[in-house]
Amino acid sequence: MTDNVETVEDFCALLRCLSLRLDDLGAAAPEIDDVLLRWAGSLPDQGPQPGWPGLAEQLLGALEAPSVGLAEPAPLGGPWSVASPGELRTLLVALAADFARNRAWTADRLAQGLWAGDGGGWASGSMSQFLESWQAWLGSMLGRTPVSGGVSPIEPVTWDSVARQLQAARVYE
Repeated sequence: MTDNVETVEDFCALLRCLSLRLDDLGAAAPEIDDVLLRWAGSLPDQGPQPGWPGLAEQLLGALEAPSVGLAEPAPLGGPWSVASPGELRTLLVALAADFARNRAWTADRLAQGLWAGDGGGWASGSMSQFLESWQAWLGSMLGRTPVSGGVSPIEPVTWDSVARQLQAARVYE
């Protein structure tokens, strides 16, 4: 499946396909924090910048890996600057803990009969929705003028641009 991922448009198509596949699984689909922890566990300590094919391979590997369970709730913290696979691993674990915190916050609000639509920090409650948000955010970035220093928010695909993508997908609706 990663053989066809060479560009951001290819990666967006992959995200769309995976989102639909996970949506079909319904309650059997993996939780966001479980997938983030799987991804963190599979990253090497050192490695070249991922590029779109490498990012696709990492994501598919995380989705196909055995479950590692859910994260313990903790706030995200930050800001995050990521320059290596090890630093991305740390961010993935922090994102997983932040999602668990959001899930607990939402469950607590609902148990009290309170509205839980805003305030938890995550725009997505399922892996399918998260991938959809990621794809939508990437789509919104296409054709944008590069930011200061001539560095685009998404290209080239570096460890840091992956970190920016994940943090954006976390809140993008």
